Amino acid sequence: MARKPLPSEPDPALDMSPMIDQSFLLLIYFLVTSTLEPTEADLAMTMPTSQAAAGSEHVDIDMTTINVNSAGHVVMNDEVLDTDASSREVPLLLDRLHTYVEAAKLTGSEPMVIIKADDSAKGQRFIDVLNALADPSVNISKVTITGFSEK
Repeated sequence: MARKPLPSEPDPALDMSPMIDQSFLLLIYFLVTSTLEPTEADLAMTMPTSQAAAGSEHVDIDMTTINVNSAGHVVMNDEVLDTDASSREVPLLLDRLHTYVEAAKLTGSEPMVIIKADDSAKGQRFIDVLNALADPSVNISKVTITGFSEK
């Protein structure tokens, strides 16, 4: 049987301050111990700027365009390559990038890529394309990202 408080006793209350302290300690613990995947954290990409373009000599470089559409399909220069959005692998894109890099070496220019991503595309598919560009066998570091719309 429950005891009824006396009229002079205050209502019992639960102190929440220790619970808040615990949640902050857990948050700090998870922030300190979490790590990024090395392939995604070490993307050494150089973003072109208008200042760099103004100071450099004109070099005729044939840029290639990679689109990531809303369905997660990877399209390079109007050619649909990898359509399985659930897979993290993009073998056809890697093959075309190898060909593009070799062609750029033969012409003496540096390979440059423009990535256009649809706003409704999954972010992981966009990261998969960036990982393909940073692949050691391809190693394209001049990348322009476009296609996002402001809402």
